[in-house]
This record gives sequence, structure tokens and C-alpha cells, in this order.
Amino acid sequence: MHIKCDILICGGGLAGLSLLYRAMKLGIWVDQEIIVVDRSDKAVNDKTWSFWNKEDSCFDQLIRHQWPELYFVSHDGTKVALKTGDYTYSRINSIDFYEHVLAYLREFPNITFIQSEISSVSSSGQQCTLQTPEHTYLSTYLFNSVYHQPAPVPGVQYFLQHFKGLRIKVKNSLSRPSEAILMDFRTGQQNGTTFLYVFPMASDELFIEYTLFSKSVLPMEEYERELRKYIHDVLRISDYEILEEEYGVIPMTDHPFQRFEDNIVHIGTAGGDTRASTGYTFTNTQKTIGKILQSFQSEGHPFFKNENIGLKQQLYDATLLNVLAERRYEGHQLFADLFKQAPAYRIFAFLDGETSLLQDLFIMKSLRVWPFLKCFVAAVAHRVTASS
Repeated sequence: MHIKCDILICGGGLAGLSLLYRAMKLGIWVDQEIIVVDRSDKAVNDKTWSFWNKEDSCFDQLIRHQWPELYFVSHDGTKVALKTGDYTYSRINSIDFYEHVLAYLREFPNITFIQSEISSVSSSGQQCTLQTPEHTYLSTYLFNSVYHQPAPVPGVQYFLQHFKGLRIKVKNSLSRPSEAILMDFRTGQQNGTTFLYVFPMASDELFIEYTLFSKSVLPMEEYERELRKYIHDVLRISDYEILEEEYGVIPMTDHPFQRFEDNIVHIGTAGGDTRASTGYTFTNTQKTIGKILQSFQSEGHPFFKNENIGLKQQLYDATLLNVLAERRYEGHQLFADLFKQAPAYRIFAFLDGETSLLQDLFIMKSLRVWPFLKCFVAAVAHRVTASS
């Protein structure tokens, strides 16, 4: 059975639902027949999104937690208070996002939600096709946010940011409930660049996440063992209750993602909106959606020219991944040098692609020159060779 519509959204997660929500808020798709296909009903809190921001957004009301005090702790235990300037580090629970966005979107009669596995998507000229086991859907435009690991390409790095997090309830009230640790490297580094996030969630609750940048994941018991060790040995907490657990894997790669494929637009991680050097996705996805919607308003189509993560940022990311791969500049030392020398607000702007070349050079001078220079030249050479 073939079902036709104007717009197909493949994947009803952060990227797909943000796009649809913001489009309907602007009123630009109210006359379009839209079908959203996802295998999940989005009824559980399956992930959280953390991000730094300095401007208001349409999802500010969903922010569950914000931390005015951020710290960095190096492998040797040196603690640095981060100068965040106008930036605030925030966190949104996915269930809050799903409930808010879906309650709004389900009021529109032109939007249909389908819960099904997605077999394939394709495009031929002006027609897009989405195949499920039950039906074939046809549309003019298709927005795809379902990520599939790309086939390896020589010269491209494929790292993973993988993590296990625990929300715990402690017996005694926290002494500094507003103080969050963005990166704490007081843990073993044998498996790659490894650190912990520590975020107070209430006067007697903490969220602690064990995170690695490496090319392979660990057995689950290893994450759990390292979390227990950190909680007991570093935080000196022996009496606590586990309230919630979280596990995830995020790609960190300089793979050349394709944004447009005929009338298919890839968004979110599938479109290259995950910053390869950090694994952060939320802000870049929202910026891409802004460009898509602006194009729809001014041109009547979703195609735009200038990516938020442009060539300069892509080369920087490729350089960092190559530095980490060679391990001639250990990740824990690299980040320690960075956060000890440069103010956090400038690092945040740099990672959001909002700095000038002069500001980039200011940040880079805090790092060892030779490993980055060598890997930057290699990244440029690979890009030139790939494009020729």
C-alpha cells in the first residue's frame, strides 16, 4: 500500500520533533500533510541532553537543571573554576521534551504519527520514499534523523563517546549543591581519554557519568566498577541509593556526512550535526533546523548553503581526533592545558563555531603546537586528496 504526503519525517527524536515543532510554531507547514515515522512511542526518558547556551530558545521551559558554577579537575587533582561568562550549562530530560512537543503537535490534524520499524529511505528526483514492513510512504521532502554507522573510509577517524551514568540519592545533604564538575579526569586513562561528569540534581541527589573517548566500548561491568570506585574513593560517598541509570554511545567522527540527497535532508547525527571533537549535538541540531526553516520561509524549500560546522571546524575536529588517535598528546593533558589557559566562555564559543580565526589562535596557543600542527597538515592533505 502506497501512502502519499507532502513531508515525511524519518525518526521522531530530538532532531525530527524539534524540526516539526518549530515549523508548526512558525506556521509554515500548517497546510502540508506530514507523516512522522519512528519505532518508539517516546513514552520513556531514554536520554538526556546537556548543552551550554547564552541565548533564549524555544525549549528553555523544558530545562530541568542549570548550573551556575562549573569546574574542571585534572588527572593530578588540580581543580579549576571555569569562567563561563554569559553561558549557562543546562540539561533537558528527553521525556519532558517528548511530552511537551507531542502534546502540541498532536493537536494538528495534518500531522500523522506512525509507530513502525523503518526499512529504508530513498529519493528519486522530486519524490522521496520511506519503506516500513507494513507500508510504502511517498513525499516531496523527507527529513531523516536515523543514524547508521557509515562504512569506514581510509584517512577518517571513527571514535565513540560512550558512557554510563547514575543518578544517586545520598544520605547526607550536599555541601555545594550548585557546583557541577564538567570534566573530572581523576580516573584511569588506560582505555583512552576518560573522565567523569558530576552534576547535583537536588540537595541530596547527584548525577555521575563515566565517559570515554575511544574506538570501542567496554563491557558493562567495567563502567559500573569504575563508577563505584569513583563514588567511593574520589567523592568519598559510601552510603547511596541508585535512582536511575543511563547508557549511551555517540559517534565522534570526521566522516564526510551528506546533508542533502535529492529531496532527502539528513538532520541531527545523521546529517553531521554531532560535533566530532566533543559529541555535543543539541545546539548544532537547533542551528541546522533554523537554517532549514529560514530557507523554507524565504525560498519555499529546505536547502541551505552554509553549514554551522563548516570547513574550518571540520578540519579542527579532524585534527583533534588524529591527535587523540596517535596518543602523543594524552587527552587528559590536552583538556587540562586547554581549560587552565583559556576561559571557558571562549572555549564554548569555539566549539559552537562562533569564533574568529584570531580567537581560534588564542585558544590553540594554550596547547602543544607540534602534535596539532602535524595532524592539521595531515587533515588538510586528506581533505584535498578526497576532493580531487
